[in-house]
Amino acid sequence: MSFHGRNQGGSAFSRLISGPCFLALAICVLLTGCAPRGTIKLDPEAAGTGSKVEILVATTRGASQTETFAARARSDTVRWGVLEVSVPPDRTPGTVTFPRAGQADPKTDFLTTSAKQIADEQAFLSALNARLAKRRPGDREVTLFVHGFNTNFAEGVYRQAQMAHDFKSPGVSVSYSWPSAANVFAYGFDLESALFARDGLERVLRLLARSNAEGVVVVGHSMGTVVVLETLRQIAIRGSDTVLGHIRAVLLIAPDLDPELFRQEVLALAPQDLPIYVTVSGRDRALRVSGLLRGQSERLGSIADTSSVAALPGVVVIDLSDVQGADDPLNHFAVATSPAMIAYIQGLDRVGVTMLRDAERTTSVFEASVEAAAGVAVVTLRPIAD
Repeated sequence: MSFHGRNQGGSAFSRLISGPCFLALAICVLLTGCAPRGTIKLDPEAAGTGSKVEILVATTRGASQTETFAARARSDTVRWGVLEVSVPPDRTPGTVTFPRAGQADPKTDFLTTSAKQIADEQAFLSALNARLAKRRPGDREVTLFVHGFNTNFAEGVYRQAQMAHDFKSPGVSVSYSWPSAANVFAYGFDLESALFARDGLERVLRLLARSNAEGVVVVGHSMGTVVVLETLRQIAIRGSDTVLGHIRAVLLIAPDLDPELFRQEVLALAPQDLPIYVTVSGRDRALRVSGLLRGQSERLGSIADTSSVAALPGVVVIDLSDVQGADDPLNHFAVATSPAMIAYIQGLDRVGVTMLRDAERTTSVFEASVEAAAGVAVVTLRPIAD
């Protein structure tokens, strides 16, 4: 599934670090840090209440005595598994809710009904092909999701389950969980873990290329876009056209990337003609913090002037500056958390890219303005006023 748009906002650096703007930003970060963290809580009976979503998992997180998949430690070994997640019926679309203080309610909380390790890569490939075979031709696609900064194992898996459920994704969902520290103060650790995770993701992509999938859509969020692009670049340098040929599209959600670095990575991929969709927002507070840590006013996901980015080969920019996510104070995941955006994506044709390129076509939820000149494709989505 693919999307498009462009950013037109962004505060000046001097304004960002002074006055009420910075205070509000700091409060948002603190509130986010105090929210209940995701945990894998097994409750087989929840399957009778919620909607079941199955997620195949590949992870380079190390094992521990108490956690099967969820450890922070880095591992050179890719481990494989499958989880069934119960998506609760009583929630706002776009939200992921976790049990508080051990009190789980299958009507309101995301729960795991089963979690199984898969022995090895070959067994994982067999499990994937078995699930693809159950789907009709045209729906045998894999969505590979790579989570972002400050994300533990449960949060990454549950977020993908939420997207698969809310977007009504017909294909097979695969989660690549890299060893984020899941700590808002461990930005440096996570960045190095993202680089560490490249070889593991390459191994997963090579396996998917050997599968019976009709295609692969690679989705990266926040710092997960670093993992995605660095991995694709190293695959391209190795000359692995067969692997890249199985990728139908790359979607970068709120990318925590330097725009100049992004340009280098895209140019390395240009001969492969990969469609790359980049969502941006001038209201993304998390990326403002990331910019502060680097002495920058903008990251790729919050860039104000998108013309140079959209002019890169294969790149389409989606501006979500006017889209607000639900229960998302940092507005860092509007694609997946905005009920209006979810309704829009559900209504897209199978050729959703064409629909978004066509300025004459709209839905009852959004209007799209399209700027396309000399190969530049920029789409801005705005909720239609009541």
